[in-house]
Amino acid sequence: MSFRRIGRVGFLLVTANSLSGIIWGANSVILSIYMLSIGISTTLIGVILGLFSLINALGSLVVGYLTDFMDRIKLFTVLSTISGSLILLMTTGMPMIVSIAYLLTALFNRYVVLTAIVGEFAKQRNVSDEVFSLSSSFNVVFSVVGSAMAVLPSYLGRLGYELIFIAEAIAVYLTIPLVLNAIRHLDPTIANVKIERISLKDLGRLRSSWLIKRLLPEALIGLGAGVIIPLFSLWFYLKFHINIASLGIVYAISNATLALGTLMAPTISRLLRSRVISVVMLEGLATGVLAIMPSIYDLPLLLALFIIRNTLMNMANPLLTSLINELVPREERGRVFGLWNMISSIPRAIGPGIGGYLMDIGYLDMPLYITSILYATAVVLFYALLRGVEGRVRVIHGT
Repeated sequence: MSFRRIGRVGFLLVTANSLSGIIWGANSVILSIYMLSIGISTTLIGVILGLFSLINALGSLVVGYLTDFMDRIKLFTVLSTISGSLILLMTTGMPMIVSIAYLLTALFNRYVVLTAIVGEFAKQRNVSDEVFSLSSSFNVVFSVVGSAMAVLPSYLGRLGYELIFIAEAIAVYLTIPLVLNAIRHLDPTIANVKIERISLKDLGRLRSSWLIKRLLPEALIGLGAGVIIPLFSLWFYLKFHINIASLGIVYAISNATLALGTLMAPTISRLLRSRVISVVMLEGLATGVLAIMPSIYDLPLLLALFIIRNTLMNMANPLLTSLINELVPREERGRVFGLWNMISSIPRAIGPGIGGYLMDIGYLDMPLYITSILYATAVVLFYALLRGVEGRVRVIHGT
């Protein structure tokens, strides 16, 4: 990977796009357990996590349109300010306020507009693979910090949770000066857009509509992910009685491994000469590992498989993001990224309710089996629908 091609400005954008990893790393460990500790039932936790994904789908569509309609920098600044403030409300520990604040962070989906900004920069510099792989790697590095912070409640109790949410809010606020600093050195077209009005009728007339149809298997990925991924820490907690401090360490190690893995993603896709084949291979291997995890009772081996699965599955993300970024015209980038997010998020809204209910009635392993089946189906469909895409539109791999 050529870091020189990305440049200082690119590193600023990549860092801004990655700081949310702190939130991902911390919340993947503590969120469901925190909700349980303040009096929310396991089933209701699943419902809330599901609603988050549903609202995230709506937010992705709305923000996607706004991204292609108005000044992207101003939009990002407003959304980041709101999101940071909502995260701070989660320190109250009041079930109603925590639930509403968490759900509203999904509506004000700042990630769509930031991905469009980063994607436009990457496209102009011809470094999509490098930028999105480095961004994913940085994101995971920050997630290690978040996962490490998850040990705080074990030592500080309620104060530990509050400190984590404050750190998450600070991470959101810090992205604003990073983006503002970077944009001063970039082509103004990155912040400007083309469409003159907002209309849902435009969706059927997008030049990228053919690609959106071929991304529909992402709905199965979203549904499968929703069933177990946000509840994985709770699965370990309920099945093996692992304390939250130990889980934080495991997640930190897992995310550190993933950081190295995502840096290797462009190399893998160059060796296979196809982003599509690379995504299929990585997600297929991850699915196989997930399918055997419920039958493993040797805890060290199980935790190693958890780390391997997490690394393989998420290594595919920057390659798929890069592929989409290369195929989509700049004036449609915000809407397409928003629609892609929505395709995954709507089914993801159903998943946690299913997973939470199954765990609540004692079927702890069933969510992993369901997810494995959904992932396997999605991987097959993904290959069938996208295997000729790179050649058809003359995307030169590695550019």
